[in-house]
Amino acid sequence: MNLITWNVRGLGRPAKRFLVKDFLLLHFADVCCLQESKLEEVSPVTWRELGGGRLDQFFTLPARGSAGGIIIGWNSTIMSAKLLHIGLFSLIVEFCSKCDNLVWRCTSVYGPNDRKLKGTFWDELRGLAGPASIP
Repeated sequence: MNLITWNVRGLGRPAKRFLVKDFLLLHFADVCCLQESKLEEVSPVTWRELGGGRLDQFFTLPARGSAGGIIIGWNSTIMSAKLLHIGLFSLIVEFCSKCDNLVWRCTSVYGPNDRKLKGTFWDELRGLAGPASIP
């Protein structure tokens, strides 16, 4: 299985989406975590521009204004996924491999630039550290 994580620094331009899609296809990504998408909404059409036909499913944490945004995408022919947590700064997805039933969790985090939000960010991360934080 190939997992790619990338701080993409914005996916608003079609040329950038093409670059990301090309990279993910070239490296046969089965799962990708894209941070700093800067997208307030990711439609299925936009996701196809990023994941192509290989990465056909996704969960997203929308950006707030032009900051943040996380997308976790995967190939549904080789694994199933369940959204476990969507926070202000983090997204957790549980994956199950369809070939060997291996279950694992993927956590993607993107911290705020605003110093006023740093305390909230650290509180969220501390909350994720304990087993009681995930239903």
